[in-house]
Amino acid sequence: MEVVNEAFNVLKELLSSVVPPFTATIDDNSQYEVWAIKQEAGKSQENHVFFGKVIKHADSITVEFNDHLGKDKLKELFSAYLLQKMNPHGRIRIHEMNHQLHTDLQGAIDSIWRYYNSMGWI
Repeated sequence: MEVVNEAFNVLKELLSSVVPPFTATIDDNSQYEVWAIKQEAGKSQENHVFFGKVIKHADSITVEFNDHLGKDKLKELFSAYLLQKMNPHGRIRIHEMNHQLHTDLQGAIDSIWRYYNSMGWI
């Protein structure tokens, strides 16, 4: 369980690096979730775009990013290693953090941040 807690804390720290401008909508001992919430002009309409989350399980953690980006955009934003680890729903199950996962997940978060910024979502 210590390995799982360590992996969860690492991923939570990576995701929290984009808060702000993103918003942590869930922050507890087993889940951390981040969204882009942009105030629109007018009567405080909010535009919510999911960024990513990490969920802790008994034997692993699950990392999930916006699965509506599409396969082509995922190939552009994620390393081949992360794409290989993803299930068909865009989730990555991690039993133990390693250097390659850490590096590639940090790169993915940075890439998604830049993409969201270029789209005006933050």
